[in-house]
Amino acid sequence: MNKGNLAHATKLCLGLGVLIVLAGCSQSPVQDPFWFLHPNGPIARASIFYLVVDVLLLSVVIVPATALVIWTFWRYRRGGSGEYDPTYNHSIPIEVIVWGIPLLVVVVLSYFSYHGARDVAPYNPEVLNEIDDNGQAPLHIQVIATDWQWLFIYPDQHIAMSNRLVVPTNRKIALELTSVSVTNDFYVLKVVNQIYMMPGMRTKQHFLVERPGTYQGFSTEFSGPGFSWMNYKMLSVPPDVFDQWVRRARLSGNRMEWKQFKQFAKPTINTGNQWSLYSDIDNDLFTHVIHAVNDGTLKYTWPARFSEDMTSAEFERKFGTGDAQANPDGTTADAPQNTPDR
Repeated sequence: MNKGNLAHATKLCLGLGVLIVLAGCSQSPVQDPFWFLHPNGPIARASIFYLVVDVLLLSVVIVPATALVIWTFWRYRRGGSGEYDPTYNHSIPIEVIVWGIPLLVVVVLSYFSYHGARDVAPYNPEVLNEIDDNGQAPLHIQVIATDWQWLFIYPDQHIAMSNRLVVPTNRKIALELTSVSVTNDFYVLKVVNQIYMMPGMRTKQHFLVERPGTYQGFSTEFSGPGFSWMNYKMLSVPPDVFDQWVRRARLSGNRMEWKQFKQFAKPTINTGNQWSLYSDIDNDLFTHVIHAVNDGTLKYTWPARFSEDMTSAEFERKFGTGDAQANPDGTTADAPQNTPDR
């Protein structure tokens, strides 16, 4: 390689390195770049375990193969120590290595894939079935994704909350999920894997949170102009604090029945990440939404045009930001009390 080509390759590598570094510079709500090393709960912990197993097994193939390629280039370069043999056409040891090791990796990977799929299966995860819950029933929560907000319904508690999810620690959570218009994804970092939410269909997910904290949830499926603001916080609190929050939510006085939901489900870009509590809800709302989407009676169209350079203030003025519900003490602080990220 001459000096000109070497200089060009060096500049190219430096440029790629700068791009890789800058790729981490964003206004993402995820503050911890190593969040995957701090799972909270058996579902997240099992997912990280199987991810590490996959990486290690693939490394058994990738690392030696890369090293052999580099060694071959070096040994058989011009002036290298390798000898050219024009009669060479086959090697049993090489065939055994090239085919045997990948085959062994596939067999081992299949074993872990089978058990991993059962351990974190959304409808019936075995890692949760192994936990002794002392006969306590899972907390049932229904999740509805709209354009571009979230509604979390607690049917057994007869309350609901928009754009904010509150769960008790060390209690199994059973989710039912659906979407109003387009496919969305439900995902909470450090806690539970993403799962698709399709319009007119019912999906299930289960998880358990072991430590109190505030965790970032969002949709990972692009769904239109309001996608960037379609996130929420999941607050995990001790059971007694959760019970206090439920009692307070029942005092909100807000209604969420079919009439109110049709207004809520209109395309709304929630730039301020506002949330509301609802104490008077329709217990059949989740099922009603699924039926209405399937028969076409619940259908919305986006505004005719979204400006690409529209500011947040213009978004709020034209498309709304949600309606934050004040706490009983008159404040609009997070409900319940925020705790640091874990």
